[in-house]
Amino acid sequence: MLKPAPRPLSVVVALLLLVTTVALSFLTWQANANSEQSLLRRQLAQVGTLLGNEATVLQVQLADMGLVATATEADPGAFARFADRQLDETGQSLSLWRVADGQAEQLAQQGVPPLLPEDGADSLAGLQPTGELVMLGILPGQPDRLAYALMPAEPNTDLVVYAEAPLPPDRRLTVPEGSPLSALDLAIYLGEDGEPENLLQSTVPIPIRGTTETTTVPFGNTSLTVVGASRTHLTGALSAALPWIVLGVGGVLAVGGGMTLEYVSRRRAVAERLAAENERLYRQQRGIAGTLQHALLPVVPEIRGVEVAARYVAGVDELEVGGDWYDVIARGPGCCVFVVGDVSGRGLPAATTMAALRFAVRAYVAEGHDIEEVLSRLRGLLDIGTDHQFATVLLGELDATVGRLRLVSAGHFAPVLVTDGRATMLDCPVAPPVGVSAARPAPATVVPVTTAATLVAFTDGAVERRGETIDTGLERLRAAAADAGSRPLEGMLDDLLGELVTEGNKDDTVLLGLRWS
Repeated sequence: MLKPAPRPLSVVVALLLLVTTVALSFLTWQANANSEQSLLRRQLAQVGTLLGNEATVLQVQLADMGLVATATEADPGAFARFADRQLDETGQSLSLWRVADGQAEQLAQQGVPPLLPEDGADSLAGLQPTGELVMLGILPGQPDRLAYALMPAEPNTDLVVYAEAPLPPDRRLTVPEGSPLSALDLAIYLGEDGEPENLLQSTVPIPIRGTTETTTVPFGNTSLTVVGASRTHLTGALSAALPWIVLGVGGVLAVGGGMTLEYVSRRRAVAERLAAENERLYRQQRGIAGTLQHALLPVVPEIRGVEVAARYVAGVDELEVGGDWYDVIARGPGCCVFVVGDVSGRGLPAATTMAALRFAVRAYVAEGHDIEEVLSRLRGLLDIGTDHQFATVLLGELDATVGRLRLVSAGHFAPVLVTDGRATMLDCPVAPPVGVSAARPAPATVVPVTTAATLVAFTDGAVERRGETIDTGLERLRAAAADAGSRPLEGMLDDLLGELVTEGNKDDTVLLGLRWS
């Protein structure tokens, strides 16, 4: 006997269940694929953030060298001293060039001799004084090198700082184990076309296999193309297997499909929260390109007869470097020039202006100018009308051998002097900040210091608190300096930081201490 054919309703129900199962399976696969792509895009964005930071650091380094060269009238010795430190840190080939009438002439060179692009030094002759990092391409050699240059954004300048950075052997990038990027296959290209000849470095042989994502990152006058793929399932093995599970359970998924999609959505939300936390940590590391800030701050010198110590504490907004700085320049036994300053605003513009002012002070002091003339010359470097920035500056000259302290201030707090257990806020006439129009400042204030003493200069982060007057903060600093004056200088500054800097402080804080007997 022939078996009866299935009833139409049974066929319809079976087909509906099958269609539902296939539809839910497809939706689950699509959601997981979108999550994978979204997380991969986030991780490539983190790589792009790090590369963007590297471009900023390179531009600031070359801009600083250009400013030093301009301030010292292209003195090869000054360029060599400044470039040596960069070579120690990066292994670059650095050189200084003068361009005129379509020709380029090398003035100084540190590290290995430059390879130069195909058209030689002529490639430098067309640069403009924009202060922008200009990428000149990849140069073949042993090893290959990445060539870039910068012409300082200074009026009437004809100087170019040119650098070549060696690329890793076989263009192979090594990612440390345990890094959040160790599970990615990455390739970084110069430019936007991703051609093999423009490869800078990669973690695996190119082309990158698998499902890839591409992002473009601004880098100087060009951009970098980052191509990446994940070696593992970013959303987890279970999420990747869900489409097959859906197909396996069949008709049951018609009932449990809603719960499954909810589970997938929750897994996606958890994965995105983890990715957001990773991004926050990477941005925090970028801010700890507040190393940019610390890299621009000096190491205090050793001066016979004068003990020097300094402290710098960044504000809580670690994603933006600030403009606070200090410097101490030795002038012989018992003699030095010191400066403490604060540039308005935050971020790269403030840090760049801070570096320019700091190195300008060093250049002017090296030329033999006194502190009144140094302050007067600084005013020619900044104008609030065009630069939209100003800076407060305290300049001092200490000669402990004759017991004399000289001070000039451009909108900055006078320092605290501690002698015989007493702390005094010194009285120093305050001229308008650098960048604000002002008449030539009065002569420096002369303070006799014939006994053992400690001087503490500071920025506003040490005395300003929300909801109280500045006089209250200054008195708190004076009292704290008197209490800690008997401590060793390093311990004294640590005590002052503990007393003055509060949790959640938005401003950077600088403390500079000098002690002599």
